[in-house]
This record gives sequence, structure tokens and C-alpha cells, in this order.
Amino acid sequence: MKTKIFTLKLMLAGMAVCALSCKKGATIGAQPDGIADGKFTNITSKFSVADHVIETGMTLTQINAVIAGASAGQTVYVQPGTYTITGKIVMKAGVKIVKQTTTNPIFDATGLSNILTLSYSTELNNCMFSGITFWNIRMVVTGATSTWVKYCIFDYAKRAASTNKTNNLKDDYVEFLSTDSSLVSNCVFSHRSTDPGRGVWVKSTTNAKILNNTFGNGSTTGYFVCGINDNSQTNSLIDNNVLNRNTALNSVDSLTDHGIYAHSFNGLTITNNTISGWPATGSGGAVKVRNGQNATISTNTMNGSGVLLYEYDNIPAFPYLKYVVVSGNNINMSATGNDAYHGIGYYRDNTTDMEYSILIQNNLIPNGTIWINGANLSTANFNASGGGVYNNDTASGNLYLKSGIANSGNY
Repeated sequence: MKTKIFTLKLMLAGMAVCALSCKKGATIGAQPDGIADGKFTNITSKFSVADHVIETGMTLTQINAVIAGASAGQTVYVQPGTYTITGKIVMKAGVKIVKQTTTNPIFDATGLSNILTLSYSTELNNCMFSGITFWNIRMVVTGATSTWVKYCIFDYAKRAASTNKTNNLKDDYVEFLSTDSSLVSNCVFSHRSTDPGRGVWVKSTTNAKILNNTFGNGSTTGYFVCGINDNSQTNSLIDNNVLNRNTALNSVDSLTDHGIYAHSFNGLTITNNTISGWPATGSGGAVKVRNGQNATISTNTMNGSGVLLYEYDNIPAFPYLKYVVVSGNNINMSATGNDAYHGIGYYRDNTTDMEYSILIQNNLIPNGTIWINGANLSTANFNASGGGVYNNDTASGNLYLKSGIANSGNY
């Protein structure tokens, strides 16, 4: 009899330990009589911080408490639902924020009058956001290493009043400054008609990657000033993104600033992107690259405008454009034009330095133009180290080249 009583006590003790230590959602058998479902749920929900789960309905304070309870290398899971965000989501180095189910949870700051900026530094070292939808929220990351933003959605940004493409510029969703090995991949970026803006901007970065993202749908979510801005320091890769801008924004010239716009770089690769909707003007262009060195622009598809290669005199640290390859792109123009905007164009107004080794080859530009002209241009430097214009298919060889530019095989 004593043995049976002792065994029963052990069983009850085991059930009590399990109730206190099992993770939320674990199966622990039938609930004991007298404990209602609601009371049982309240008991287990106390373990959401320890279990690193952001539960539906949590406040910003509770969200930050869950993140604070995680350690480097651990993952905080977010349940489906819409969470009101009014301030900073406080991160810890090495922690990942990931959706718990197939449904993206929504971090919603649309209750604020302007876009909410979440400013981070090294607390985002080795961090990842994955599968989260951000409404009216932008991230600015400075000095961090290996920050990843994957499978996220950014929408409903509210542009600050009285701003344009050169004033304020706080209209991008993700911004990296002086970071190393950042990654933005498989995300969706949207801007609405009342609040046009930018997508991703990298500044003074090393080893930045922007891959497989979608910027706009060409209609209701395609009101982009610029899709991707790149002012990287070294080794930036922009690959396999789709940028689809609403052409209605063309009438607002003060809010047009190129599809992919890069300057002040050393080591830049722009490949396999599809870019549509930017006008064939000085304020447009699917890709604009100026004042930098070691750039490759290849195997992209551009619709409505093409590649602008510029060298300005207003960036003294990079008073040149050197070692640029524009190769194998498909540029679809609706009309030709004797200018730099209707296909591939090169222009320089800088007189303190000059271009060096610019190669344009194997591009398909039906009904388009290759325009390389200007009084300051040095043909010898343009042609140096294999530079020149070769084997491009334009509208019946529609070339406007300064005399002395090396060229052959164009048709």
C-alpha cells in the first residue's frame, strides 16, 4: 500500500514539473479536473518570454521583453497578427526575428504621421528579420556586420511633407551605412501614389548584397523615386531584382531619380535585373552609374529607358569613371533619340580627371541608341585596356560616337 501511495506521489510530482517546464504548445496529456481552458492558457502564456515567442496581441513593450530574453544564436518567433508599433523594436546581437507560421505577422506604424525610423548599430550584428511585414517603418543600420533582411514586406510609407529627391531623403525602407556583409533578399517593397519613395540604399558598405527583391507592381504600389541607391565602398552585388515603377510618376520630375542609381563606389555588379517604368530623360534611366570604378552592368532587361554613364565634377573623392563594362543587356526602347537617354549614353562635365576603360559590348537595343559624346571626353582613355563599343545590336546601327572611339561589329 505504501508503495502505491509513493508511486502516485511521484506521478503527480512529474505532472507538476511538466506543467511548469514544458514549452508552450507541448503535449502534456489531459488537463486535470477543475482547471478551465482559459486558466490553463494563462498559465502557459507566462512562458512566452522564455520560449522566445511574440504572441498575437502583444504590445511593443512585451515584444521587446521577448527579444531581451533571447541570447545570441537564438530565434524569436512571431505569431500571426497585427502589432501596433509606436517606437523602437529593441534588438540584440545574434538574434533572429522570424515568422512562426506561413502567414506574415504585421508590424504596423501607420498610426504615426510620418514613417517610423528604427535606427540600429552593432546590436544588429549577425541578426536577421525574416517573414515580417512592416507598415510605415524604415530601418537604418550603421556599422553592423552580417545583418540580413529576408522575405519581408515593406509598405504604406508616409513621406515627410515638403520633401523631394534632394531634400530630406528619408524615404527609403532599408538603409545600410558603413556595414559589412549586409543582405536584403526576396523582399517586396511598395510605395503608394500619395507617398512616393525609395527602396534600399547602401552607403560606404562592403560586401552588400541586394538579391531577388521586388520593387513595385507597375501600378498601385509602383510609385518609386528610385528603387536601389548604391554608394558602396567595395564589392556590392545587385542581382535578379524586379523594379516595376508606375510611369504616372514621370510627370513629377522632382520625384524621379533613376531605377538603380550608383555613385562613389569601388566594385559594383548589377546583373540579371528587370527594370521598367523610368523615363528616358536625365531624371530617369533604368540604371545610372557615375563617379566610381570597377563596375559591371550585364544581362539586365530594361524597358522604357537604359543605361546612363556619367562623370560629374561634384564628387572630389571620385573625380572619374574607370573600368566599366556594359555587356549583354536587353534594352527595349519605344523610340530612338540623338541623346544619352534612349539606350546607352556616356557624359562627362568633369575637367580635373577623366574616364578610363569603358567597354560597351553585345547589348541588344532594338529601336535604341548608343550615344558617347561630349567635348571633354578622352577617346584614348575611353579605349584603354580593351574599352570601346563592340557588337551591339541597335536600330540599324544607331550610333552617336565621338570620333576616335574604338568600335566594330555594331549593327
